[in-house]
Amino acid sequence: MKRNLAPTVVALAAGAACAQDVNFEVLRGMYPLDMSTDGSVLVGNDVNFETVRWTADTGVVNLGRGTFPLGVGAGSPDCSDDGTKVSATIITADGQFATQGLWTEGVGWVDLMPPTPSDGGSIDQALGSAWGISGDGSSVVGLYWRPGNFDTGGAHASIASAPDAVMDLGSGGGNSRANHANFDGSVVVGWDERFDGLWQPAVWENGIRSIIQPYEGFTAASVVTGDGNIIGGYGYDDLFQYFPATLWHRDGAGGWTEQVLGVLPGTTGPTGLTAPNAMTPDASTVVGFNRFNLAVAASGFVWTADTGMVDIKDWLADRGVVVPANMLIIDATCISNDGRTLAGVGVNINTGEPLGFRVSPFCRVDFNNDSLVNFFDISKFITAFLVPSVSADFNNDGVLNAFDIFDYISAFNTGCP
Repeated sequence: MKRNLAPTVVALAAGAACAQDVNFEVLRGMYPLDMSTDGSVLVGNDVNFETVRWTADTGVVNLGRGTFPLGVGAGSPDCSDDGTKVSATIITADGQFATQGLWTEGVGWVDLMPPTPSDGGSIDQALGSAWGISGDGSSVVGLYWRPGNFDTGGAHASIASAPDAVMDLGSGGGNSRANHANFDGSVVVGWDERFDGLWQPAVWENGIRSIIQPYEGFTAASVVTGDGNIIGGYGYDDLFQYFPATLWHRDGAGGWTEQVLGVLPGTTGPTGLTAPNAMTPDASTVVGFNRFNLAVAASGFVWTADTGMVDIKDWLADRGVVVPANMLIIDATCISNDGRTLAGVGVNINTGEPLGFRVSPFCRVDFNNDSLVNFFDISKFITAFLVPSVSADFNNDGVLNAFDIFDYISAFNTGCP
């Protein structure tokens, strides 16, 4: 199969004891929106809202069933942790409606609606839309339409565990939408519309809805860790009147503790907004979208506790990556579990063509990512192992044990390629 992949741009991250090629790959005609936890599979949209999937072996592959013929499109393609299942808004098999769909490798698409829940139906030739999938691929979340029910919400958040099994997650009386789910689908996050029309960040735990934290602005939850204990989204700053990236940590008493990550410098109210798209399992690294204001082009961000908010363009430049001159990067959308593979969205400023990008793994032995291999890497690895953090699962077998230590020490002694 022909690979729809532009030549790789290779830069060298220099260091006294470690030199490692950092591959910046341009993916033509694709907006990457999600990735498998190991970073080997990407899913997203093309310019016509067709769902596409990328691997190094296949390149960009169109999965079909796009809603473009209907003139409607909504939702976000997402994939299971292993990349073998994809959720997306697709056209029904009979070509009549936009609906939630689930694609399985080797099987293809299945329609999750019709039938809709009892109060559901079609609005503008759409039954609903898909916005996320659980890590194990068992549940698709999003919304379904409720014609004739606009006084109590024309759209309700939903979860589907199988075709013909879309369930209403409900709302507080208005519209609602589910954006993401944890590994087994027991924790779903999104937004719920308040009586005055403002969205509020919402969580549904085993189907029970609650507002994570109230704000006096349009706010939402967009992502949740696999264990369901950390939620990412954007809150509201009453002083500056912008919307900073925010994490909410489960507090052990049935509530959530707010952690404001902030905004990129130059972001101003009332339209500035910084929204997390993805994070590592311990939320030590968060990537997302930053709208400075309506007059300045958007960008992506990378946040860590050590660096704070960093513009994705600066983050790439610090690693020696030279972005093609005709490419404007506008979003950072995906990150692998170990935090070492990133992807995002750009555009060809000359033609308007969508351009995705993928930054391949750094030297894994360089655990603190400072381009040096020394005692500080061992110290950080041991700290992560004792926490414990999934980043210390060095052999990627899903278990933290002595074999991870043995493999790390062996790799450390070998050094970076």
